[in-house]
Amino acid sequence: MAGPEQYSDSVKNRGMDTTRVRLLSLPSDLIREAERLAKQEGRTKTEVLREALRRYSQEQHWRGLQRYGAGRARKVGMRQAGVVRAVQEFRRGR
Repeated sequence: MAGPEQYSDSVKNRGMDTTRVRLLSLPSDLIREAERLAKQEGRTKTEVLREALRRYSQEQHWRGLQRYGAGRARKVGMRQAGVVRAVQEFRRGR
């Protein structure tokens, strides 16, 4: 794998509260992948990388919720099937 390349892309305020330009060091293969995706989707590399970070953050949040729920279920002695049933019943308004 090639060494990291310096990646920087200036951005304008696009409806965000504040936008800061930062230097990001990425391996060459990830930069090429970001460029490929950006071209394919008609977006900038910045938009592609911003979306990747948002999705990663959401995934980490979801995993945290799953760990929390699993811990709570263990405390009350529920197994996965019981949790699924409880959620279904709650959604049906029982």
